[in-house]
Amino acid sequence: MTSDSSEVTGSTSAEGALFIVQRSIWTIAWIAVLASALQYWGSWSAGLWAAVLAPVLVLVALVGIVLVWTVPRPLSRVMQWTGLVAALVMVAVEHGTDIHLRHFYSTDSGAFNQVATRLLLNGKNPYDSSMAAAARLLHPASAFWTYQFDGVHTEAISYPAGSFLLQAPFMALGMHHMVTDWVDLGAWLVTAVLVFCMVPSYLRWLAPILVMTGALVGPFANGGTDALFLPFLVIAVWRWDRFPGRAAAWLPSWVGPAALGVACSIKQTPWFCIPFLLVGVACEVRRAGGRPLSAVVRYGLFVAGSFVAVNLAFIIWSPTAWLKGTLLPMVDPLVADGQGVVTLALHGLTGGVVMAWLTVAAVLALIAMLAAYALWEARFRRAWLFLVPLVLFLPDRSLTNYLLDLAPAALVAALSIAAVVVPAGAVERHSARRPNWLAPVGVAIPVVASLVALGVAFTSAPLEIAVGRVVTTGVATVDGGLTMASVDVTVHNRSGHALLPRFMVSFGGGHPSGFWRAQPVGGTASVGAGATSRFTLRPAHPYWAPTHGQRWLVDAYTTSPNALSTSPMQWARWGIVGH
Repeated sequence: MTSDSSEVTGSTSAEGALFIVQRSIWTIAWIAVLASALQYWGSWSAGLWAAVLAPVLVLVALVGIVLVWTVPRPLSRVMQWTGLVAALVMVAVEHGTDIHLRHFYSTDSGAFNQVATRLLLNGKNPYDSSMAAAARLLHPASAFWTYQFDGVHTEAISYPAGSFLLQAPFMALGMHHMVTDWVDLGAWLVTAVLVFCMVPSYLRWLAPILVMTGALVGPFANGGTDALFLPFLVIAVWRWDRFPGRAAAWLPSWVGPAALGVACSIKQTPWFCIPFLLVGVACEVRRAGGRPLSAVVRYGLFVAGSFVAVNLAFIIWSPTAWLKGTLLPMVDPLVADGQGVVTLALHGLTGGVVMAWLTVAAVLALIAMLAAYALWEARFRRAWLFLVPLVLFLPDRSLTNYLLDLAPAALVAALSIAAVVVPAGAVERHSARRPNWLAPVGVAIPVVASLVALGVAFTSAPLEIAVGRVVTTGVATVDGGLTMASVDVTVHNRSGHALLPRFMVSFGGGHPSGFWRAQPVGGTASVGAGATSRFTLRPAHPYWAPTHGQRWLVDAYTTSPNALSTSPMQWARWGIVGH
C-alpha cells in the first residue's frame, strides 16, 4: 500500500489509485449515515431522546467523513468496524423509532406472523386457526389482504413454521408491540454484520451501504418478512463450494446446508436456491475427483434434516393443515401481483393472462438455468444466486421482495468462493475437442418452450371486457376528490364453458384493495360459453377515483381456468378540475 505522502503528491500508481477509491467508497458510506441522521431530525417529536440523538448522530457522521481522509490507516480494522457500527446504530435508531410510533403493519404477512406467534404461545396450532385477528393490526385491512380468485382473502398462515417460531421467544419475554417488525429489523442488522465478516476486508464497505439501502431496510423494518431468513441464507451460501470439506477451521461442513434448511423453514423463497446449490456441489466434488452423488445426498439430508427439525412439531400436530399452509402460496389461486412479466397483463397491455402457463414458463426457465449452470459451472459459479430472481420474474406473483431481497446473500456467495484451478494443459485439450452442439441445444429447448408458454399465457385470457358508464360522487379537484360509485361493464366469454367472473378496479399503486360487488343486468352471475353479459360493479368500501387524466382498468378473475382478464386501459375524464 502506498504511503500517505504518495497520495498527497498525486501518485498515479494502481495501488495509490485503489487506496483513494477505498477512501471514497467509505466516504459514501459515511454520507449515507449523515443523510439518515439529517432525516432523523424530523422524528424529534418521538421524545426528548430523539431530539438529542439527531444532532449527535449528525456530528458523528461528519467526524467520520473527516477521519476517512485524515487518519493514516483509513482501512484499519478499527476504522472499518467504526463505520459499520455507525451504520447499524443509525438504522436501529431511525427505523426503531418508526416502529415504536407505528400501530399497524403494512403487510398481512407481518400481521399474520404476530397473530400466529400469539396463538402458539396460547397453546393453539396456528395452522388450524384463522388469521382473521390480523385485521386489527392492519389499517385499512382491505388494502393489505392477499386476495384469491374466488373473491375471498387468505386468512391462513402461509409460511413454514420458522416464520413465527423464531419470534416466539421475544414475545414470550414480554414483547408485544409490532413484534414482527422488531425481529425482522434485528435480523437485518445481524445480516449486515455477517456480510461485513464474510466478504474480503477491502470490500467491507458493502455491509454499511447495504444495511442503509432504503429499498432493503425500508421493507425489512416495515412489514417485509424476508429479513428473518437472510442471516441463515447468508451463512448457507458463504463458501458453499468447500462442501463436503470445511468452510473454515471453526465451521463444520454441515453448518451451511443446515442453515439453508432453517432459511427454507421460514419462507418459501430460499427453496429455489436448493437445486442450484445441489448442482454446484456436484460440480465442485466432481472437479475435485470425488463422488458427486454421495456429496449431493449428504447435502440434501442436512437441508431436509434442519427443515424438518423446525417444522416437526407442527407436522405431527396436524400434517394436513401444515402442508396446506406451507404450500398455500404455490397451490392456492392468489390474484396476480408483482413487478415481473405479469405486469404486462396487470397494466392492460395483453388483455389478460392464464396463470398456469406462467407457472409452466417459470418451471421451464428453471430447468434451462440449471442445465446451463451444470454445463458451464465455472462461468456461473459466482452468478448462480443472481439467476434465482430471473426464475421468480416469470410467475403470476413476482413481488419486489422476490426479485431484490436475495441480493445480500448473492453478493456473499459470489465473493466468498475459491477460484477454479484449471489443470495444466486442460485449456489446450478442451480447445482440441470437437465442438459439442448438444449442450447448447439442451439449454435452448427449455428456453424456447418457456417463451412459447409465455406467448400462450398472454393470448389465452378467456374474457373480453368493455367498460361502459362510470358513476362518481364528490367534487373533482386538482388532487382528486371523487369516489367511485359504480362501473358498468360488458363481458364476453370466449371460452368453451361458463365462467363466474369476479371483478376489481385497478389504477396506480400496486396492491389490490378488494373485489367489487357485481350485479348482473338482466342475467346471471356466471357468463355462459360464447355468451355476453352485463354487470354493474360497486365497491365494497369507499374507493377513491383515479385523478383526471390517470389511466385505469377493470380486472376479472376466473377459475378453471385460473386467469386474469382485463379491460382496455381507460382514461379518467372528470371534466374541468380546479385551477
